[in-house]
Amino acid sequence: MVVDVGSGGGWAARYLRDADVIAIDLLDIDSRPDALQVRADMRSLPIRNSTVDVAFYAASLHYAPVSNAIGEAARVLRPDGLLVAFDSPIYGDRRRQAQAEARSAAYYADAGFPELAAHYHPIDVTALRAALASVGFEVLRLEAGATARRWWERLGRPRRSSFLVAMLVPTA
Repeated sequence: MVVDVGSGGGWAARYLRDADVIAIDLLDIDSRPDALQVRADMRSLPIRNSTVDVAFYAASLHYAPVSNAIGEAARVLRPDGLLVAFDSPIYGDRRRQAQAEARSAAYYADAGFPELAAHYHPIDVTALRAALASVGFEVLRLEAGATARRWWERLGRPRRSSFLVAMLVPTA
């Protein structure tokens, strides 16, 4: 089973044709017919412990504090389960993270929704690694910046992005 966390309308389900997909989002958005849509907060997923094969975050990992999102993914994943995240802002230093927060606050204010800035949590790579390690994930691949940008360009999406794959290591 795949849980598409922060799914929007569940668009990712069309790429996961052979998987059972639960699309979870905080907003009530019309779902694709090939995904079960559930309205819930990613900090408290309505899924039993150790029942999910893949926790998938497409441009959504940054909508909760990283430690909360990672901890909740670890709770619902089976041992050897994968956390896959891409297109969430990951920054190598606090200065760039603060600049991103300011840009987002200005964007949301200009759009007429200044309260949405509180839901934006640009990810510090050091905090991300610490959160992953603290709940038993092994990082298989973590990219931000130029390498991730090249990955997106191969898919025809030229933009700066991020990519993370981590496996929940079974405990003895």
